[in-house]
Amino acid sequence: MSEQRIADISAGERIEGRYLVVYKELRQGGRSGQFLNLKLCDATGSIPARVWDNAVQLAAQFSQGDVVQVAATAETYRDELQLRIEQIRALPEEEASDYLPRTDKDVGTMEARLAEAVKSVRNEHLRGLLLELFRDQEFRKKFITAPGAKSLHHAYIGGLLEHTVEVLELCEKTAEVFPQLDRDLLIAAAILHDIGKVDELTWDTAFDYSDEGKLLGHLVLGERRVRRLADQIPGFPEETKRLLSHLILSHHGEMEFGSPKEPMTAEAVALHYAEDLGAKVNMALGLIKTGRDRGQRWTERHFLLNRAFYVGPTEDAEEEE
Repeated sequence: MSEQRIADISAGERIEGRYLVVYKELRQGGRSGQFLNLKLCDATGSIPARVWDNAVQLAAQFSQGDVVQVAATAETYRDELQLRIEQIRALPEEEASDYLPRTDKDVGTMEARLAEAVKSVRNEHLRGLLLELFRDQEFRKKFITAPGAKSLHHAYIGGLLEHTVEVLELCEKTAEVFPQLDRDLLIAAAILHDIGKVDELTWDTAFDYSDEGKLLGHLVLGERRVRRLADQIPGFPEETKRLLSHLILSHHGEMEFGSPKEPMTAEAVALHYAEDLGAKVNMALGLIKTGRDRGQRWTERHFLLNRAFYVGPTEDAEEEE
């Protein structure tokens, strides 16, 4: 047996490894009456896991948020790879944050890209708002480390920054194609649209929602932060405040997806589709990468996008051809 990263695990293997417990639940079922339903992760990905034997006794030995040493067998159940755990114990000396997945993009390069975009904003009030926001070092630190979501897209350390840069670049291209758009407003909103996630999410031992995040959500939290900052800038036009608030609050596109209002300006429409494109392509690419790492020709079915994705022939199939 070898110490293995989650991304390298294949069905049928006996494995040993150190992983972070991001979800833990004792459920009814199994031969002994109860079993442990877990989700484990490391810097390369996550995997569901089950403890069928001695579940109650083993559950008392670790908590959600602990790093654990695991001995298990990898198996496939309903087309999903999972671990059947035989042994598991807590490793209190390990730092949980070291086991969270992280962006593979260079953080410094992404920060520089944002700074370049801020300088390109000609509207003095919008540029001043952006500059003031990122002067706050506590906010800046959270912004560059926050995940983009709990699980759906860009769910890794640095994911919010990565997602923001992607949406920014899509909006810049859109403004080139449609010069009638208010470029400054659109670029500012692209940078600001998800800043509420620094307050909505927590990422110390796992990706989760704060109480404020559960009660209000990142659209409201982000709009409030932006509005407070704009109110402190002398002479900031009320019309620009309203339009910026609308872009932030409507960027999910539909009320059923959490937007209090649907996009009602051309800039809001552009932001919504750029944000939606960035999120969904990231979901698809992440699923395809996992499928490729596991030698699958097709990915598992994505519960939100409601489809599987074509990965392509495996290396073995290509060699045979």
